[in-house]
Amino acid sequence: MSKTVPFSHPTIGELTGTHSDSGINCFLGIQYATIQDRFSSPEIKQYHEPGKIDCTKPGPQSFCFAPGPDAEFAFLQHKLDYDRSLMTVSDTECLNLNITAPSTIKEIQKLPVLVFIHGGGFSVGSPSVPQYDMTRLVALSVESGMPIIAVSIGYRLSAPGFLTSQKLRTAGYKPNNGLRDQRTALQWIQKHISGFGGDPSNVTLMGESAGAVATTYHLHAQEHLFTRFMLMSGSYLSQPPASLSDAEENYAKAVKALGLESTPPEERINTLLTMDPLTLCTKCFHSGVQDSAVLDNDLITFSPTYSSLADNTLAIPALEWCKSALIGDCQFDGNIRSLALQHRKKDIAAAFCTSLTTSLPPSVSSAILSAYNLTPSTPDPQALQSILELCTDISFYMPTHHLATHLSRHLPVNIYRFNAPNPWEGPWKGQAIHIQDLTWLLQNFAEFLDEEQRGQGVEFAQKVLGFVNGRAWETWPEALVLGTEGRVEVVRDEAPGNGRRGFVLELVKEGRVGMDELSGALGRFMAGG
Repeated sequence: MSKTVPFSHPTIGELTGTHSDSGINCFLGIQYATIQDRFSSPEIKQYHEPGKIDCTKPGPQSFCFAPGPDAEFAFLQHKLDYDRSLMTVSDTECLNLNITAPSTIKEIQKLPVLVFIHGGGFSVGSPSVPQYDMTRLVALSVESGMPIIAVSIGYRLSAPGFLTSQKLRTAGYKPNNGLRDQRTALQWIQKHISGFGGDPSNVTLMGESAGAVATTYHLHAQEHLFTRFMLMSGSYLSQPPASLSDAEENYAKAVKALGLESTPPEERINTLLTMDPLTLCTKCFHSGVQDSAVLDNDLITFSPTYSSLADNTLAIPALEWCKSALIGDCQFDGNIRSLALQHRKKDIAAAFCTSLTTSLPPSVSSAILSAYNLTPSTPDPQALQSILELCTDISFYMPTHHLATHLSRHLPVNIYRFNAPNPWEGPWKGQAIHIQDLTWLLQNFAEFLDEEQRGQGVEFAQKVLGFVNGRAWETWPEALVLGTEGRVEVVRDEAPGNGRRGFVLELVKEGRVGMDELSGALGRFMAGG
């Protein structure tokens, strides 16, 4: 049960938040930026005359084709109760953040700050869905003697967040709105988090899935906006920015999906700005319009590759001032790719074999197909599982390995490998799937786990809280492995001891193929090639 609590902030004004029985205060729906319309650049919120702000309920989220948490609940195979009336959406009032803090913040000042960027493929998501509630993690931080303040940020998704074209840019609409929103939120935190008891010089930026992809882009900001970073199952190595020419093709696809082909180009922008936002997002999504960061030569001035990371030609400004990094993945992260393959499951083995043999040298493609037990006649369910395992290795395991290799030359790197099986009924039961590590970390599904799993989640969370508090733990090439039956152990980060397949890594180490080539081959298949 929660009750309202007043709070006086020195620069924002008088806030009303909620106070939980666990001694945690929540301030929800705080607007951090303003926008004039759905495609305009964010402007950091100004408080010329501090007033009274109600922070007792979530602010609106960005429009997207599937607002709310239900799609992710279905993927996780378990759901949480929530008040659907609180899940609102808005075109221009969606740039909000939630702050979760110990109720003792007036006595305990300058706490470390954990900033969370949610995932969802840049297409869906909200900081206010129940699975992202930070209350239990913050309560655990107090109980464990490592108190923190947590901030969850919302940003524009789908077309308002990532659609761009030459016409839009000429009209003054910059690309990468979703990333610009996030960066503005980080600037807001630098200005105002001290008023909540947080230390702006001790900020950890944590992203999950697409949020982790975004976090890697923020490593290239020139501003010192955070001190540590944590990547959960994602990076720009597996989701690099689209080129401007690809973005133009993507825009043309959106124009067609929205029935605007006959609309004069100069009128299309006005239509995009004024049409029903749910129609905009839904039609774009179901027509395959990509929600992707764009190489705009402004916010993003590079296209990351494995080779540029390996030879140190990809300069990362944040490495000059970040103190440490934490990187992790799940044993079967590749299952998230099943969402893009639902309509291609029939005869998928033959299609995949053809695609791979077209993209790679015969000796390499045959070795991969053999290692993952794939032939053109492999039954569809078995073939899909094998393809998703290869997706896990190429798109998740290999990026974490390469990032750890590179980053460890510059700063301490902690690694975790999440191998705890999903306990809930459904197609993924018994496998450590994408997003599952976050459910263990944030403790919001604890009632639906057994005692060993709950204990494992607490131990994992305490490790992360220690990282946020600057406490050293085992650095790479050691890895924290969360395994079956609640086990948590430190092992050498090598297959198979870390619960990973070593085939792709060995293939690359032997010089038989490069990771950029492998990633490109998989990408062509996923794109329909």
